[in-house]
Amino acid sequence: MSTDYQNDEEQIEAIKRWWKENGKSTLTGIALAIAAGFGWQGWQKQQQESAYAASSAYQNLLAVVAKDQAPLNDEQMATANYLADKVKNDYASSSYAQLAALYKAQLAVKASNLVDAETELRWVLAQSPTAEIKAQAQLRLAKVLLATEKYPLALAELAQPIVGFKPLYAELKGDILLAQGDEAAARAAYQQAKDLATATAGVSANNLLELKIQQLKVAEGV
Repeated sequence: MSTDYQNDEEQIEAIKRWWKENGKSTLTGIALAIAAGFGWQGWQKQQQESAYAASSAYQNLLAVVAKDQAPLNDEQMATANYLADKVKNDYASSSYAQLAALYKAQLAVKASNLVDAETELRWVLAQSPTAEIKAQAQLRLAKVLLATEKYPLALAELAQPIVGFKPLYAELKGDILLAQGDEAAARAAYQQAKDLATATAGVSANNLLELKIQQLKVAEGV
């Protein structure tokens, strides 16, 4: 609107005309902005409540699993699996669901049910987990596949190590190669794991890894 008016009445009339032409769209825009603001706040609140509920359900699972150091009895095992399934079903898109599946796999391994353990771990990997959870799932799945003598599949899980976990991938690769009878390749993988551990953490390799390397050196007469 022009400010070059001769008197206040002309300015008032101009404001009236502008409001008549644009007032409705202005109010609509304001209303939409307010609605969007409340909608965003509502969505945020819903997400926060969902995350809190998922966290609470997951903590209930941990309380059962970590109740004591003794092996879970049948009732505790059933309760833990029920709670894990509830977290997975009710909060499937959350990281808590993936962690619950990792616990289900762990319980399955303890029960010598490697088929169910493999199923849970593959479910985790299918959820596009974070790098940390993916590494845990891949390493555990490779161990399950090693235990069931599915060596090529186990090695395939370790083909693309997650940054920060490379020493663990290399060491487990050595275990698989050793199980296949390839001692030279196993020792090379163990040595790689040792080198990676030193380069990554600036500390020496763990005692068990050192023992594996020394045993293979003796066996090969190195």
